Amino acid sequence: MKALLVDDEKPARDELKYLLEERHVHVVGEAANYNEAVKKICELRPDVVFLDIELGGKSGMDIANRIRQNANQPYIVFVTAYDEYAVKAFEVEATDYILKPFSEERLDTALSRIRERLQVHDVGKISVQQNKRFHLIDIDDIYYIYAEGRDVIIKTGGGEYRTSATLKEFEQRFGRQLLRTHKAYLVNVDRIKEIIPWFNGTYMLHLKDIPDEIPVSRSYVKDMKERFYM
Repeated sequence: MKALLVDDEKPARDELKYLLEERHVHVVGEAANYNEAVKKICELRPDVVFLDIELGGKSGMDIANRIRQNANQPYIVFVTAYDEYAVKAFEVEATDYILKPFSEERLDTALSRIRERLQVHDVGKISVQQNKRFHLIDIDDIYYIYAEGRDVIIKTGGGEYRTSATLKEFEQRFGRQLLRTHKAYLVNVDRIKEIIPWFNGTYMLHLKDIPDEIPVSRSYVKDMKERFYM
């Protein structure tokens, strides 16, 4: 589990980081304000963001609302001394709301909820049949998936695999990692190298390690910009 800590008080971040790392949670970054948090969520793609409410200027609630606009949403856990925001927290679909000072047991409960949800969403493998054999493909190995007529083809570094599954099914199952850019394309966000403006409000994606270019049609530009906080 990858976590980002957002709190304007460093001692509070230090204490939470210590407790999380004791529980084998990888703290990938820290932020003290809205701008830092938005930037690091985009860059680091944490599984969960631990948010304080009062940050000075824009609040943790503002960050939560921004996260909700992103298709690749991390889970949100508010860690705050203010109980009056609890109802609003769940309106923005927070996974949990922990009041300071909190017990270690309360933190364990929150982590258990997140781990259960991650296990549901991050299965991590796709099974395809080819030459009378079933191949298991790691989602991380996929560059993109595209439709060609009635066929759906998975492009990996090791080749291409045809599947009977639909693009919609892949999008529903792996929406945290696969981004719809076109009615015929899903792309692995970790494989994107550059986003190039094209014509008539469209874009072209350049991928890492392979020369293939993936179109972003006008219908999906908004989703792409939200995903990458553009």
